[in-house]
Amino acid sequence: MTTCWYSAELDNPQNKVFAPAFRAENKYDPGFYAAATYTEGAVLEAALKTINAKIEDKTAFMAALRATHVDTVRGPVRFDEFGNVVGNVYIRKVTRKEGRLVNAVIKTYPDVSQFWTYDQKAFLANPVYSRDWPPARNIVN
Repeated sequence: MTTCWYSAELDNPQNKVFAPAFRAENKYDPGFYAAATYTEGAVLEAALKTINAKIEDKTAFMAALRATHVDTVRGPVRFDEFGNVVGNVYIRKVTRKEGRLVNAVIKTYPDVSQFWTYDQKAFLANPVYSRDWPPARNIVN
């Protein structure tokens, strides 16, 4: 059992094209690195279409990028007010399919942000994660 934001077994239109094409060319299933690159391309393409490919206007491009909501091989992707990705997270189980081991999706957590189930305001009220926070009270020097 594993958790990840991608599986080659995802049942969405984009992945139904991407995963078989990747498998045919490379002779193995795409992993999250391949999916990440493809996802990044889809996000950039969506933002560029919004501004009619006028990337010279950096302000407009960044606004379009932050406002992008696009369906990708990993599922829906958007950005929160801090510029962090909000997307699905999948619980996967290794199973056999067509003679190979695959990461079958057994549960989907939709729209997971950096805060997930935590209250955003309460979370941000804590100090920034560092060597000193949270305190490690049981470490002996």
